[in-house]
Amino acid sequence: MIKRFLIIIFVSISIISCNSATDRVDKDTNTGFVAQIDSTMTLAQVAKTNNIGEPYLRTKLGIRSNVGNSYTVAKMAKQFKFSLDDLRKIIEDRKNKQAATNSKNVNHQ
Repeated sequence: MIKRFLIIIFVSISIISCNSATDRVDKDTNTGFVAQIDSTMTLAQVAKTNNIGEPYLRTKLGIRSNVGNSYTVAKMAKQFKFSLDDLRKIIEDRKNKQAATNSKNVNHQ
């Protein structure tokens, strides 16, 4: 009776361990582009660092083009009611879509 119980526990632990390792690998391979943002950067610096157009970011965040470039993204986030995570998601979504489009174009040539 005890042998059966120990065998069942061992098999269960093995199965759980294998599934957990697979999940970690899947998450790592699906990461894609990771935006580089610091709250002390300006929007122009964020755009340049992540190789994305500042006008695109301004449009997505609802920030007029005449708002000064000297504000940090932390100040802009507070004033225009967005979070740094919102900004990060906008950049990553755009870059990952661009990468997907580029890989499709390469495969079709």
